[in-house]
Amino acid sequence: MLIMERTSFLTVAVFLTLFSLRATPVRAGTEFTLETAREAAEKGNPGALYFLARSYSKGEGVKQNSAQAVDYMRQAAEKGNAAAQQDFGAMYFNGEGVEQDDGKAVQWFRKAAERRDPLGEFNLGFMYANGRGIQKDLPQAIIWYQKAAAQKEPNAMMALGYLYMDGTDGTKLDWKEATKWYQMAAEVGRGEAANFLGFIYENGGLGVDQNLANSVKYYRQAAESDDTKGQMNLGRLYDDGKGVAQNSIEAYKWFLLSSENGNHLANRYMVELDGSDPVLGQATATTLSANKLSPEQIAEARQRAKAWREAHKTKEKQKE
Repeated sequence: MLIMERTSFLTVAVFLTLFSLRATPVRAGTEFTLETAREAAEKGNPGALYFLARSYSKGEGVKQNSAQAVDYMRQAAEKGNAAAQQDFGAMYFNGEGVEQDDGKAVQWFRKAAERRDPLGEFNLGFMYANGRGIQKDLPQAIIWYQKAAAQKEPNAMMALGYLYMDGTDGTKLDWKEATKWYQMAAEVGRGEAANFLGFIYENGGLGVDQNLANSVKYYRQAAESDDTKGQMNLGRLYDDGKGVAQNSIEAYKWFLLSSENGNHLANRYMVELDGSDPVLGQATATTLSANKLSPEQIAEARQRAKAWREAHKTKEKQKE
């Protein structure tokens, strides 16, 4: 069976997700209500200005207003609020409410990074790594990634892990070093980090011994976090009986969950077990696996997947 489909972390996972405003207010600003924020903002309080910027950006308690959000964010950033400086840089990077400008994004990320804002440190590292708004400089990128990772910024941990795993731009291939950073990211809940760990331990090499028990452990951690590739890879190990007792029903469950999460590669594994395309719902000429399931076994696997999905939704709601 196929090994995990690898994608470029820096051009996919990071680039598409990180340059957006923070999901929740952080540090300065969290102590305000709209009323107290407006009063404090009139006196020039940076935290209050940041709180209002976020409120208008997200439409939280007020009508969403991009122009107001930019105005408040600029004021907060100019007054030295590190979180606002980071988010103002993100606005320039994305062209949200302002004209897109990588150079200005770098300027604000740097101001935030110099005030030890972890996401600002990471994003400055990203700009160095990709030559966006500044000359490309991977050693500088690694320095800023490490600073951010030291403050438990998971995106920086992921970026460092991938650099050493893939040997990006001449970085020395060192899976032992990659494992260190991925483990840190996995410990703070990054499912994709656990998936990469599963891949490293499944294959071994470059300073890391093959360890199928660890591979199963980390693929399971990724799968249980609803990481689509982790679900597919755990399914592979169950189907092959690799590091775990062979169980095609359990394999099909995880392939199905991965497919439902949009991983079309998982469909190919399902076809080997049921003989039909789960998307098109038609018979195929694909050569079936020796572990082909009966209709009753497929029904059992689907029921297990449904039960897992319901339990996972309950756990996620409890976290809110």
